[in-house]
Amino acid sequence: MQNISPQNISKLSPREKEVALHIANGVTTTTIAKTLGIKCNTVSTLKKKIYNKLGVNSSVGLYKMLQG
Repeated sequence: MQNISPQNISKLSPREKEVALHIANGVTTTTIAKTLGIKCNTVSTLKKKIYNKLGVNSSVGLYKMLQG
């Protein structure tokens, strides 16, 4: 998995960090949900929170942000 830059990681909760890593690696919402044992709606909510906290609008933006 890709690394999250230290200045960005502090903005995210532990679960958000986990989901962000999956998103940045191109994992689908359904697969993230199955892997983490949570609902797809929960993943979608976490994704929105991650995007808002990091000021990005897409998984590509998230990937670039997390690369630091």
